[in-house]
Amino acid sequence: MAILNCENKLQERMQETDLLLQKLQEMDETEQTLMEELENAEIALDARQSGKSVKSVDASEMTAEAGLDAEAAKSDILEKMDNKKKEMSLMEEIVQDLEKRWVQIQENALKQPTPAQREKLLDKQLHSLMEQLAAKQAQAEGLVGEIHLKEMELERLKGLWRMIESSNVEGNTARNRFGRSTSEKGSASTDYMVDKLPYSTGGRTEHQERLMLLRSAFVMYILFLNIVVLIKLSF
Repeated sequence: MAILNCENKLQERMQETDLLLQKLQEMDETEQTLMEELENAEIALDARQSGKSVKSVDASEMTAEAGLDAEAAKSDILEKMDNKKKEMSLMEEIVQDLEKRWVQIQENALKQPTPAQREKLLDKQLHSLMEQLAAKQAQAEGLVGEIHLKEMELERLKGLWRMIESSNVEGNTARNRFGRSTSEKGSASTDYMVDKLPYSTGGRTEHQERLMLLRSAFVMYILFLNIVVLIKLSF
């Protein structure tokens, strides 16, 4: 639409320029005609002034009147020529201004892309966006697969953790049963268990410490996996 408007303006400026050139040509012809009339008037005046002055007084008066008429005609012609020159100067300024506008319009038309260029640019941008979308989709699919693997690993670790807790519960139950059975025995057995108590207590303490360390490490690992998953999802 903008290019069509520029073309219409260019057509109008060209028509105006043609009209001004025609006027300038007419003014040149008028100036030439006036110059010829001025030359003819000067020739006639010279011829009348160079005529014989020995004729009658009436002839002298007629010659004087003719000279005055010629001078008046010459002055009128010079005034007309001066006016025409002013008009020509004004027309030349208008033509120069139109030429400058014409150059500016041409520069603006060159800066603005054509419909074909705009279509090509839009196609290029669309192709680039489609490539970016495909890359993002591939990245998203990769993240989904990686998240799925992390979830599977997390489930496996949870199962392992449940097994550890189950074995811990079974161990505690067995120890409790063993404690109750030993408490029902005689004093001899009690003395024997008292002798063995430091060893068994130390074993349970070491086992509990290992379980606590394992539990802490497992919690830290699960926390680390959750952080990794959140970071992946944020991108």
